[in-house]
Amino acid sequence: MTTDVAPKEWGSKLEGELEMIAVAHRTWNKRQTKLSNLIRKIKVITLSLRSLSQILNNSLVLSLGITSDSETAVFDIKNWRAPISLIMEINQSHYTKEILGIKIRISYPPSAPVVKTEIADALSRLSRARNYKLKEKIFQQACHQMNLNPTIDLFSQYFNNRLPRFISTI
Repeated sequence: MTTDVAPKEWGSKLEGELEMIAVAHRTWNKRQTKLSNLIRKIKVITLSLRSLSQILNNSLVLSLGITSDSETAVFDIKNWRAPISLIMEINQSHYTKEILGIKIRISYPPSAPVVKTEIADALSRLSRARNYKLKEKIFQQACHQMNLNPTIDLFSQYFNNRLPRFISTI
């Protein structure tokens, strides 16, 4: 299982020997977005185990390897050592492991930035279209190649911003 955390969302990917079995992703609630990054990285391991627990039970998994890009989170969970604020999260991850009846091997890859976590990254960063913006330079090049001359509608209002954009080819 590979996990990844973003400021507003998290994602995890469960893989078998040759294929991907399942994915899980959720958004953080308002209280959780204010937590530190380390707490969220530990919390996502617990949340991933919980959300994928039914699949783990059904597939009769006896041991699970978890890869996290946070060396501190891996160390804390492995050694049951953490600041007081994180003890509860670490206890929950071990409690979930005991309920599932599986052994967990948690690791931090030595070359974390190079490790292929594209699916977990993409799941943790799923977002709404409003968070993405087209670069002005790329937009100008695309309009130039398509021979378009877009203009701003001076009469647009806040309530019609949900309507599809109209670009005249004239």
